[in-house]
Amino acid sequence: MNYELLLNKIREYITLSRRDCTLIEELFEPLFLSKGEVLLQEGNICKYFYYVNKGLLRQFMNYDGKELTIHFNEENTFVCDYESFITKTPSQKTIVALEDTVLQIISYASLQRFYKEIEEGERFGRLLLEETFIKAIQYIISGLTDTPQERYLKFMKQYKNIEQRVAQKYIASFVGVTPQSLSRIRKRIAYM
Repeated sequence: MNYELLLNKIREYITLSRRDCTLIEELFEPLFLSKGEVLLQEGNICKYFYYVNKGLLRQFMNYDGKELTIHFNEENTFVCDYESFITKTPSQKTIVALEDTVLQIISYASLQRFYKEIEEGERFGRLLLEETFIKAIQYIISGLTDTPQERYLKFMKQYKNIEQRVAQKYIASFVGVTPQSLSRIRKRIAYM
């Protein structure tokens, strides 16, 4: 498996030595998912931290009998249920492949080794979690204060490369509206 994409993604946060790169290739393992395959099932413990090399994932929660889409992970992103991964408690969400997906995965124990043995490993972890925390806060605030149209516009900005790859019902779920309401929002935006 080619690790260059993963190494380049990590380089967005920290500098890597040749030794660091060799260790990363040793610590991360490949995982292949077919479209529709579940990566993490609600109620199970998240045992890995993932890098999406190729493909697309959807994260959702079940609430009041409905699936609520909370995030999409496309190529060149990291994905994990951090709460479950760190506390080793059952996940409250499901992560499923929307396309055939190629991942590189690292276990909790190996990630601790990454933090310890990679020269700037702990810095990488801190910067990534800070970024994740900020995105989570923005998502919560948007859900509480933005109109559905504003949430859709934010979706288009954040996920500009995946709109054609995701079923309208999942985008509607992410925005917090029905597919019919999403169609009306799209029409309004088209005439703006």
